[in-house]
Amino acid sequence: MAESKHLPQGPGLNGLFQAAAPQKDYLLRICGNPQNHPCDLLLRSDTLKLVDILACGLWDSGGSPRVELPLDEFLRLAGYAATESSKNAVRRQLRESIDCLEALSMDWTEGNGRYSYRDIKLFDDIIYQNGRVSAYFGEDMAKYLLKCSSMPLPLPLLAIDGRSPHSYALGRRCLVHNAANKGREWQPIRVRSLLAVCPHTNRPAPQEKWPPSILERKVIAPFTAAMNTLVKCGILNWKFREPVCRNDYEGFSDSIVEFQVPDVNAPALPVETEAEPEYAPFDYDAFLALR
Repeated sequence: MAESKHLPQGPGLNGLFQAAAPQKDYLLRICGNPQNHPCDLLLRSDTLKLVDILACGLWDSGGSPRVELPLDEFLRLAGYAATESSKNAVRRQLRESIDCLEALSMDWTEGNGRYSYRDIKLFDDIIYQNGRVSAYFGEDMAKYLLKCSSMPLPLPLLAIDGRSPHSYALGRRCLVHNAANKGREWQPIRVRSLLAVCPHTNRPAPQEKWPPSILERKVIAPFTAAMNTLVKCGILNWKFREPVCRNDYEGFSDSIVEFQVPDVNAPALPVETEAEPEYAPFDYDAFLALR
C-alpha cells in the first residue's frame, strides 16, 4: 500500500479547494483585494499542495503552530525533479503562493449553521527564506485543524503530475468524501461536486447550450482523463453510474460517479520466502552395500 501522510481536514480547509465556485457557507478574503475575490494563485495545484503539506506538518508537530518545510522536501513530495531549473521555478512559485496565502482569511459555518467561524486567518506569518518555507498557522486555524479528524493523504497523489491540472483536486475531493462516508465499497458522488474543485474546467455561459461535441471536448474528456490518471497512480478506481448524460452540461453535472479507494490500513502482503530444499535422509548401510 502506498505511503501516506495524515491530513487534518474539515470545511474550514476544504473550502479552499472550491475557491472558484460560489459557496453559500464559505467566504474567502484576500487582504488588499477590495472585491474579496480569491486570487488566481489559489486555483493552482502547487499552491493547494503547499497548503496540504503544511497542514500535514501541523498534524505531525505535536500542537505547535510552526511548520518548517525545506525546498528539497517540497520538491520530493510535490513530484518535482530535483534539478536546478526546477528549484528556480519552484522558488518563484512558492514566493507567489506565499504572498497570497499570507493575506488569506475566511468565514464559514458548519453543522447546518450551528457553528460559525469569522475572520479566521490561515497563517499569521509565512515566508520563504534560506531554502525553506517557515509557516505559522493562525492561532484559531491551528486549534481548529488539530481538533478535526485526519485522513490519509497518499504520497502518490501529492506527487501527481502538475500537467494534469484537475487530478490532484479531484483525488483529494474523492478522499474527503470517502473519509466522511465510510462503509461502502463503491462511493457515489455527483459529477457536479467533483467539477466544483476543477477551476480550469470550461463551463457554458448562463442560457448557453453547447452541442455534444463541444461538451465532450471541453468537459467530459478532460474530466475522464484526470480521473483515469488517479487510477494509474493507484489512488482509486472509478466508473460512471449509467445512464450518463452527454448532451448538455447540466445533465452531465447531475450524473453520478462511483469510486473505490484502496484500504490504506490494510496490512501489506507477507513476503514469500524461498522454501528450503528437502533432502532424503542418508542411508549409510545402502552406501556400504554398493562398495
